[in-house]
Amino acid sequence: MISTTFPIDLVFPPQGHFTQPYLALPCIQAWLKAHGHDDVRLTDASVLAYDRFLSADYLARAARRVDESLPLERFRGLDELPFAEMEAYRAAVESAVAKDALIGSIDAAKAVLRGEDCFDPDRYAPAVRTLYHGLRLVSAAHFPSVLTPHNFTMAYANDRSAEVLAATLDRAANPFVAFYEEELLPALVARRPRLLGLSVIYGSQLIPALTLGRLVKAALPHCHVTAGGGFLAYIGKKLMAAPGLDACLDSVVFWEGEGPLLALADALKTGRSLGEVGSLTWFDRGERATRGGVRTVENAPAHPVRLDDAPVPDFEGLPFELYFSPETVLPYDVNRGCYYGECTFCTLPTVIGPGYRTRQADTIARQVVELRDRHGARHFNFITDCMPPGMIRDLPDALLAHEADITWWSDARVEPRAYTADGARRLYEAGCRKLLFGFETATPRLLKLMKKGQSARATLEVARNCAAADISVTFYAMVGFPSETKEEAGATLAFLLENADVVREVSLQTFHIDEVSEIYRDPSPFGLTMLDDPEADLQLYHDYVAEEGMTQEEAAVAFEEMMAGFRAHFPIFAGDNIYYFMQKSHYFLHLARGVTPDEFAARCRERAEHLEAVGGDGPWRAADGLATLELPFSYTATLKTLAHPLARAIRPDFLTGRYSEEASARARAALASLPRNPRLLAYAAGAAGASEVVELSPQAEPALSALADPRCDAAWLARQEPADRASLAAFAQRLARAGLLRAGERAVLTPHGAPSTASASPVPHS
Repeated sequence: MISTTFPIDLVFPPQGHFTQPYLALPCIQAWLKAHGHDDVRLTDASVLAYDRFLSADYLARAARRVDESLPLERFRGLDELPFAEMEAYRAAVESAVAKDALIGSIDAAKAVLRGEDCFDPDRYAPAVRTLYHGLRLVSAAHFPSVLTPHNFTMAYANDRSAEVLAATLDRAANPFVAFYEEELLPALVARRPRLLGLSVIYGSQLIPALTLGRLVKAALPHCHVTAGGGFLAYIGKKLMAAPGLDACLDSVVFWEGEGPLLALADALKTGRSLGEVGSLTWFDRGERATRGGVRTVENAPAHPVRLDDAPVPDFEGLPFELYFSPETVLPYDVNRGCYYGECTFCTLPTVIGPGYRTRQADTIARQVVELRDRHGARHFNFITDCMPPGMIRDLPDALLAHEADITWWSDARVEPRAYTADGARRLYEAGCRKLLFGFETATPRLLKLMKKGQSARATLEVARNCAAADISVTFYAMVGFPSETKEEAGATLAFLLENADVVREVSLQTFHIDEVSEIYRDPSPFGLTMLDDPEADLQLYHDYVAEEGMTQEEAAVAFEEMMAGFRAHFPIFAGDNIYYFMQKSHYFLHLARGVTPDEFAARCRERAEHLEAVGGDGPWRAADGLATLELPFSYTATLKTLAHPLARAIRPDFLTGRYSEEASARARAALASLPRNPRLLAYAAGAAGASEVVELSPQAEPALSALADPRCDAAWLARQEPADRASLAAFAQRLARAGLLRAGERAVLTPHGAPSTASASPVPHS
């Protein structure tokens, strides 16, 4: 007799960004419930992991692990620091100097991002930096793994199945093994779900997802573990052919998940064959199984969902209070696929499948209003590859007719006939506050090769219309497209800098090729020779040799040069303002509160100028939690080496989750060791300065101690020679700009005058 209860768990594994929920599983949960499966539970394991890791007790545990696994004595005994030891050295010294301050400030930093203080830039930037540094401590505890708000990598290549599976068993380097065992697995074992669905959107989720799948299959043999999502749409077929994968998964769902998950749940509940489930590739463990006790079966594709028939996404079960954001921003998909679908570098229309579909504007407005009322959320991220021209006209009317009273942002395609001056104003009236356009390059020749169907002039025209309506404009751009020259990359940079009054952000990536793209299938028109790796059985991204234009290494250098230009000319990229760009939704929430793009840019500019000017007068006291550490090798030189393009290629940021041993070998061979150079490292968590990790000469220790000591008085300063007073003043200004000294009631130190005991005025806030 089949049980009438059928528990289903849907889990979003680490690592995804921690500022807002993800959409896929809420859509699937709504579909399952609408079709009779009431016992569904949704878990965002990614935000739960970030909340756990970024806690005082976990950081204390991490600090103890670093002391044991990366002791400083390991480096103090070296005559030189080879490249192979630099990542470990950085992790060890950062943890040693920062751990106490981070443990003491991490909970307050989380509270800032989740509350009203998030809108105060002098509280926001230090809090974000503290979270980043906290994750460095977590990473050091699991060295050589690296966890950031944007990525997770281990020293295992995620394009080799043997290494991926080995990573799921590496308790020392994989922080999610213990996290799952302590935080997720007990509840799953108690609940005993019959079906577990894992959403794998990014490459950085692959190892964490399979780690959870392995643990669940060992603890609950009768639970069917399936996975789907954007990343598996690319590599899922290869993954299911990997030896040993059946220890982690039972099946993979391709393309959208609503219909296949429902059919899979029904089949498992009633005992029907899984062969009837569309878009499913699964392991047959029955009598016909051959390879390793299983046989891989690939089913026919399922029919696509009609989006207007899909229920409102169901976010029940998600911990809204744990997202690192002061207000909830809900994702909502207005369409699936791409109505254009011609760009030679883009593969999203191929893998999201099947076909292009959109909701009606009235459906969108009605469902958004329902979500607004259900969750009290007035901010939305409309998920779309590109908003179709008709929707640009119809959606504002529908939102206004339903009195939605929301704000929203989305990706968009350049459509000059739709984004007119009047059209942009109408979008703003309907709540649009930010649009992201695929600009790519300013070079017409490259735009033609890309089949973008647009010009830089038309893109700028659309951007100007949106900016005039107070809609913030972001351009997606790339560097290193096949045959692009250094001069063409420079022209793109110049174009963007010339229009920094219109374009507020640039999301820049180095060009990369995946094997679903037109360029990979037919590289000859682009002058490329593919460099396939026969040992990478999960390979998605491919290196190549170009007949003309920049090499991949030269493109990496051009990327850094372009980013330097953005930091110098775009207010939101200057100094620690860049955190607004890096944290998904945070800048948008300022716009949602009525701040115009011009006003926000002015605030960012004023903040950068203020931080640069800090340190003119004093007096000073030590920043809270100021700590110092004697170093055998230069920390600054270590960072410079690790920022080299050869070093950055080991864990390319744009390919989330990927680690390249080949790139590591090239870097070890090419990058020089560092000589011994005793230095002093200083750190203060939560300081409102340009940096919290500052390298000094050992001779600076007495001056730093004196300036930071509350007992230092005017008499001490008066005893110093005039030249020494001038040097101390310049030194104090540098430390103040870095956030290591703060204004306080101390003796005023000026470069040329006698010290005064006047009380300091507070440093003004931007």
